[in-house]
Amino acid sequence: MAIADRTMRAAMRIVAYGTFFLVVTCCTIFWTRFTGGLAFVWLGTAIASALFLALPRAQHFMAAAFLTMMSTVATSLFGFGPVWAFPLALINVFEAWFIAWLLVRIRPERDYIESERGIVWLGLLAGVVGPFAAAIPGGLLVTQIVGGSAQFHAFSWLVGHGLGTLLVMPLALLLTSYREPLVMRVREVGKVFSFSAVVLLTLAISACALLQSTLPSLFLPIVPLVLASYHFGRFGASITVLIITAFSAVTLGLDVGVFAELHLELWQKVLFVQFYLSVLLLISFPLAVALKQRQRFLQELVNREAMQRLIADHSDDALLHLDESGTIRFASPASTRLSGHDTVEGRHLAAFFGTFDRKIVVDALALAARCPGQTEIIERSVERGGQTRWLEAKLRAIEPARKQASTFVVTIRDVTERKLAEIQISREARTDVLTGLPNRRALLGVLEEQLEFADERPFGFALIDLDHFKAINDSYGHAVGDKVLQQVAGIMRDSASDDCLFARIGGEEFGLVAVGSAVDNMAIICERLRLAILRNVMTENDGGHFNVTASIGIARISERCSSSMAMQAADGPLYSAKAAGRNCLRFAQHMGHFVPAGTNDMPASPLRAIR
Repeated sequence: MAIADRTMRAAMRIVAYGTFFLVVTCCTIFWTRFTGGLAFVWLGTAIASALFLALPRAQHFMAAAFLTMMSTVATSLFGFGPVWAFPLALINVFEAWFIAWLLVRIRPERDYIESERGIVWLGLLAGVVGPFAAAIPGGLLVTQIVGGSAQFHAFSWLVGHGLGTLLVMPLALLLTSYREPLVMRVREVGKVFSFSAVVLLTLAISACALLQSTLPSLFLPIVPLVLASYHFGRFGASITVLIITAFSAVTLGLDVGVFAELHLELWQKVLFVQFYLSVLLLISFPLAVALKQRQRFLQELVNREAMQRLIADHSDDALLHLDESGTIRFASPASTRLSGHDTVEGRHLAAFFGTFDRKIVVDALALAARCPGQTEIIERSVERGGQTRWLEAKLRAIEPARKQASTFVVTIRDVTERKLAEIQISREARTDVLTGLPNRRALLGVLEEQLEFADERPFGFALIDLDHFKAINDSYGHAVGDKVLQQVAGIMRDSASDDCLFARIGGEEFGLVAVGSAVDNMAIICERLRLAILRNVMTENDGGHFNVTASIGIARISERCSSSMAMQAADGPLYSAKAAGRNCLRFAQHMGHFVPAGTNDMPASPLRAIR
């Protein structure tokens, strides 16, 4: 049913356009064949092309057949007779179809009367390319009919069809594009009077310009044409051009006014009038289209601004617009809460951050200005109401126009919860679950940092291993073993300081990194730790008590090396401590710098830990 309805509507449109095509071609052939050859005014191509553009491709053949029949009838009655009517009709219909095909092929957007570029392509294809393609076979055919020069007939075809199509095609497309009557566009309150005034002004100026020939005044109709285009768009431009066309036709037919004074043949005057009217149309339509696009752009701008205001007013993020210097020119309501200031407009973007972060903000703005379209991210901690908050700023430079300086758009949000979660995840990833001490990963990270500058700032490193821990697990169970590890970790936490980091490497093995003043006291720190572990009383499951001892290997790292080599430096003395009966400290070979008075260790000598 839907297909049948569409087919019926298409057939009705074809009949309507075809009938109008027949009437127009009959009139132009009857009145404008001044030399007995081709008609010098040809409007039928524009009507037929508009029909082809309005129909789906599947129905083009049906439309072409009906238009060919109508053109044949018109030429048979008022033109060259029935013998030559059909081949001329084929060329006429081909010209219209070819123009429509070119327009769709080159401008599939179908914006022929919607944009400046579309109008340019419409003028080129409908006014030049299409008529030129048909002028050659048309001129040759007319030469066979009436004789004369094929070049003259081809030129007459090109000019007559080109100007006529150029004049009528925009109007035909305008009529085809609107789904509601055109008069509805001027029925709004307040527009009827102004539209009537423009019509009367056009009539008056056209009469003054065309009916007299004393003064050159063909430019005067441009005034109402511009007014109509400005106030009523393409519809106003079309009505104004139609009024001027009617006046031109009357003066040309009565041989009065400015056109009567032209020292030209009648057919030349007709071509000149078509050229004049086409120029007026090409002035008014691009102007009307540009004004319509401007109006649409302004409306979109208003709608976008309203939407942005709505988003800004209800957003928890601060939305900012900065000038080229980074000064805030627009700020959403959330800016007050995130910045801690009553107002931020007129302040620099750095007002959201701490005093020491200003250089970071300025550098980010400079980097964004060098790379417009690339987002730069700043993430800094700030103090708000006695609490530490984290702010994330994303800023992007707006592409500058005409070598102007870049401006910036910025969003700032509170990412404290996310940052705390990241810190917690990072802490958990670097913390031993059982003991709560830093884990092997954290220890290696600290080692890498210290090894980077070990030749300038030597540091101490120790490995601590609980003695006979496997026997504890076997005798008392893993639960007791875990408690032992936790209690030892507690002792290490009590011994830790800003210069001492304890970490669990794995199993019953722990590590110690000492920096700063703790390096010289490494032996004392480790001895106190050994004694604290020894004196700590452990409790087994049945209430019994036992003690745990630890062996410790100490090394002084005073040159750059890998973390594995640093651990090997402390692993050697740890093995020596185990071999010496456990529950003691041993130092890396020749590390006399760590030997405290009264300890039983290797002789002192100034040797580096890693050789």
